[in-house]
Amino acid sequence: MNVPAIGQRLEVTVERLAFGGFAIARHEGLAVFVPFGAPGDRLSVEVYEVEKSFVRARIVEVQGPGPSRVAPRCVHFGECGGCQFQHVDYATQVAAKGEFVRDALVRTGAFDWPDPVVVHHAEPWGYRARTQLKLLATSGTRHDGRIGRLGKKQRRELHAAEAAIATAESKAPVLGFHRAFTHDTLDVTMCPVLAPELESGLPTVRAAVAAMQPRDWPYQIDGSCGTGGASWSPDLPGLRKDLVQHDVQGFRYLIEPDSFFQGNRHLVGELVRGAIGDERGDLAFDLYAGVGLFSLPLSRRFGRVLAVEDERRACTLGRVNVKTNGCDNVTWLRATTEQFLRDNRERPDFVLMDPPRLGAKPALKPLLRLAAKRLVYVSCDPQTLARDLRQLVDGGYELERVEAYDMFPQTFHVEAIARLSWRGPRA
Repeated sequence: MNVPAIGQRLEVTVERLAFGGFAIARHEGLAVFVPFGAPGDRLSVEVYEVEKSFVRARIVEVQGPGPSRVAPRCVHFGECGGCQFQHVDYATQVAAKGEFVRDALVRTGAFDWPDPVVVHHAEPWGYRARTQLKLLATSGTRHDGRIGRLGKKQRRELHAAEAAIATAESKAPVLGFHRAFTHDTLDVTMCPVLAPELESGLPTVRAAVAAMQPRDWPYQIDGSCGTGGASWSPDLPGLRKDLVQHDVQGFRYLIEPDSFFQGNRHLVGELVRGAIGDERGDLAFDLYAGVGLFSLPLSRRFGRVLAVEDERRACTLGRVNVKTNGCDNVTWLRATTEQFLRDNRERPDFVLMDPPRLGAKPALKPLLRLAAKRLVYVSCDPQTLARDLRQLVDGGYELERVEAYDMFPQTFHVEAIARLSWRGPRA
């Protein structure tokens, strides 16, 4: 195989989209990963990174657009790292995300999964009810190589950059999202995937930050919107941090702007319905429960629900939501899932878990010892989902169904729900 060199020009045709946000083409049998390519595109590309089994290349010229290529809606697309697929029609995005999940099941999980994965989807624009805005002078890659809040010396260095980048008239702060493939901050004036209440609030947030002393600027600004409009955190001049209300499946959820909550306001109700399904019984565990998105609907179907969450503020809000909705059969426990399973002496009829992107690996062995009759795994990462499902199936569960939910249109991210039943010996 003749491996191209960095800087070499190649003529390629895009085959498909890949999880991670690239398009995949081939050159003499070698995989070529191309950002912002669309299936069917004929491209002239330039290699910028070479690995043993693949290369990465940037588009020099679109010689012939593929049938799925469309004009992106956002003026920042291509620079902003928030979206990867605005240039691809939505039907193609949906089909690709089903393949992302199926491919992970086959390649990572070693499952025989010949059938397409069903993808539930809704309106692909104006869906995001949560956002995190970055500031050039406070957020990015630190001198130690880590990503996060910059140290004082580095912030002072970037304040000078702020003055150079901001317009001479307004001296407005550089406020927005990370640039594509970097942790630098891109100044944004629009974001069509944001709910209108958040997008229209961008100028107000920018003005509030500009009214502050640079030394007081926050690391990031969290925004969330719900029934009563938008709220921002931390407190900014002229903007007060309020609780946000979400109405889902007949329940009223109160969260803070920086709380984790499913971000797609158009699809969250369907995600809850898909996760809970027709399950019912005496006892259910909701692991990695957050603020109770699944705990409250579970209370309608089970005699008791134990909600387990280790983040302090999420636990407090979860208890508030339980009380607000009169779900007296829900008990909230502040603990890690591993701690809870280690100390637990009850066997539930049903376990629902929604772990973070890294998956639930530390909890899998105690889960297998628990041997609950029914288990649902909600995941935002197909690779860790497939890895964990393999261990659960090898340990005694049967994988019945996997379906995807496009909670993040215009990006490569995809949510999935796996439904399992116990087939192994019960202790």
